[in-house]
Amino acid sequence: MLAVPPLGAETITLSNGEWLPYLSQSLPHYGTVSRIVTEAFALEGISVKYVFRPWPRAYAEAQRGLVAGSVVWSVGEAGTERAREFLSSDTVLESHSVFFHRKGFDFRWGSDQDLAGLRIGGVAGYEYRFEGLPGIRIERAQTEELSLRKLVAGRVDVVPASLDVGLYILRTRFKPAEADAITVAPGRFYSTQYRLIMRRADAASSAYIVRFNRGLRKLKESGRYDEYMADLAAGRY
Repeated sequence: MLAVPPLGAETITLSNGEWLPYLSQSLPHYGTVSRIVTEAFALEGISVKYVFRPWPRAYAEAQRGLVAGSVVWSVGEAGTERAREFLSSDTVLESHSVFFHRKGFDFRWGSDQDLAGLRIGGVAGYEYRFEGLPGIRIERAQTEELSLRKLVAGRVDVVPASLDVGLYILRTRFKPAEADAITVAPGRFYSTQYRLIMRRADAASSAYIVRFNRGLRKLKESGRYDEYMADLAAGRY
């Protein structure tokens, strides 16, 4: 059974954005993560309306209180701007970053020092924890897709990316033979937790976060959360 809020349920508006395959206006249920947020709130009698924006605007509208909150964001340590200005929910998504490389290329990641001397395909504007280390060279493209195309062409050796995002791009935007030429190095070099954020200055935010967390726990206890994540891993979004 899907979680469906009762008729006349209160409705909140959240800003959202394009981050395939997790979030997208073009995907069923607006993507796996949107579905999880929607159903967690529904279990608490709250209906969600999404407005899809470019990410800077999605954040700014939440920051200014033009929407009740935004999905989904990493929050960081206490004292950062985001942690100061927003309340955050329990973890909605934990994204694991891995290294993609060509099959036949001998690469195993154990520490950041293993990257020294390699041509690393990065994305413009992204920060990588290993940049600046001795022997590390990052060749940036505008998107992860373009970095992966450079990898297929042999112009870079490895590409760090979210496992789900990288697999989605290979599955949907590359020829099967091209995608089959790429593999993933064992091990996760980084994991990031993403959460619903709601403005601290809004009086209703605290109660909404409590209710959302309660709904999210119910969704996990029912097994549906794991089911939706399994669908994501199987390429059903």
